Amino acid sequence: MPAFRIAAAQVPSVRGDIDGNIATHAAALAAAAEQEVSVLVFPELSLTGYEPDLAAELAITAADSRLAPLIALAREHQIEAVVGAPLQSGAAKPALGAILITARGITRTYHKMHLGAGERTFFVPGDRPLACVVSGHTVGIAICADSSQPAHPQAYADLGANIYAAGVFLSAEWYATDAPRLAGYAARYRMLTVMANHAASVGTYTSVGKSAVWAPGGALLAQAEGVESVLLIATNNYTAWRGDVIGI
Repeated sequence: MPAFRIAAAQVPSVRGDIDGNIATHAAALAAAAEQEVSVLVFPELSLTGYEPDLAAELAITAADSRLAPLIALAREHQIEAVVGAPLQSGAAKPALGAILITARGITRTYHKMHLGAGERTFFVPGDRPLACVVSGHTVGIAICADSSQPAHPQAYADLGANIYAAGVFLSAEWYATDAPRLAGYAARYRMLTVMANHAASVGTYTSVGKSAVWAPGGALLAQAEGVESVLLIATNNYTAWRGDVIGI
């Protein structure tokens, strides 16, 4: 069997420009296909930029027709992609969400369960985890501040997940807290841990980039130098994990 590859897509987003950001996602998906990636994880709110004040205006559903190019690419290249977006929730405020686009072209949604303090003004929290199984690997999906609660990765570990995949938006200040915590979860729960942060995005906040992947046990496998656009790929050849950084 071929090696399994999961990647963090450190890509930029432009504030509120869903169409332009979808084009960026499509290019990343094509680049991931060239590297034979099976699962591709995008940053938090990657389709709109990390812009909580725009969430109510820009909230979408997984049936949004603008997702069609990404769904087609996922099916063509047999990639599972996790993209970030504000999602209509049926409540007064949207959810801070992720859309899982499967290799079969089916979409599923995850609502961030643990909101940051400033996000509670704009979003409602979710109440259930979402995992997917690809080539025998169980991937638990997380969004940024989810990792502030150890019960979140623990829930996935209890479900048998061997990968914890988090789309994030981290400034330099937030990175100093969150990156060591994610490395700690890789060690504590023996899960490969993937963190996809924004590249040089255009918007309200400034990302520090430095997306990273940690091996089960906590060793750093791969890390972006800064806010460059890259794929961080973790490859499992059924004996060990290897990390690579590929420019896109």
